[in-house]
Amino acid sequence: MVMKLSGFLMGGLLGMAATVYLSRKRPGAVSWAANAVTDMCSSVARKSMNKIISKDLKEEAAAFAPKPSDDTAGKSEAAWAQIETIVNSDPSVKKEAEKIKAESSSLAH
Repeated sequence: MVMKLSGFLMGGLLGMAATVYLSRKRPGAVSWAANAVTDMCSSVARKSMNKIISKDLKEEAAAFAPKPSDDTAGKSEAAWAQIETIVNSDPSVKKEAEKIKAESSSLAH
């Protein structure tokens, strides 16, 4: 849609005349309107930045998240076996682990 220059100028002049009229009738109205527009623009800018930042953080988190694989169960089993070996190798650690297991089972019921 093409706007004629005369229509644009006429609209600008009408806007200025309305602003002058309103500022004489109600001096605080123009200031209030300017503050309202400023607040609205700030809110839009803040929301836009939050969306951009949260989108970037989600993409970054997805890139660093561990990817599931077929051998995950095997790795997990091997890790638990290694932990069990470490716990069983030291009597004080084994005693502490048994104590923790007993406390957690009593809290679960």
